[in-house]
Amino acid sequence: MKSYHHGNLKQELIDCACKMCERDGYTKLSIRSLAKESNVSQTAPYRHFKTKEDLYAEIAKEGFNKLYKTISKVKSKNIEENLIFLGEEYVAFGVKNANTYDLMFGTAVTDFTKYPHLFQAANQTYHHLLSLFTEYSSNKDSEFISETCIDLWAKMHGLVGLLRKLEVVPSKLLDMPDTPFMALNSINNDLNSYIKKFIRATQ
Repeated sequence: MKSYHHGNLKQELIDCACKMCERDGYTKLSIRSLAKESNVSQTAPYRHFKTKEDLYAEIAKEGFNKLYKTISKVKSKNIEENLIFLGEEYVAFGVKNANTYDLMFGTAVTDFTKYPHLFQAANQTYHHLLSLFTEYSSNKDSEFISETCIDLWAKMHGLVGLLRKLEVVPSKLLDMPDTPFMALNSINNDLNSYIKKFIRATQ
């Protein structure tokens, strides 16, 4: 078992908690289990996290920062290509980091404004989408832009859930025409084209 008695203990605890969250799910994570996993005293984490929600907030912040770093890479000088890239990377992140994603977009942390760093991290993801779509959209009405961004986000969010389901269903369902999985599998095999279609549909 690795010892966490040196360096920046708070950050090392957060790093460990993030790994535990993704491995086991946030509902199985507690300050007590974090102390055990980190090989520190039962009281040590409480110096940094007074409640389990405080711990959840730190994990969610790390998740949003990682998501933002992933989707904000400059892929191209073409704004449409960057929007498509954002969509692909967003969906890939949600599928790959399922347990962390559930914490980020769930209700375990009820009020992000209690945690300014989390609030900022979460908002930067939205504002990156908003900035890209504002540049892309031929309709510059602010209400249209904000509502369409939510629509795009909802589609990406929905895809995350559906593609996660696709990963666990029996393979025989992928070829059954009377289920949604055939179409979903087709989308999964060419996500770029699917995202391009619903982005272009906003114009």
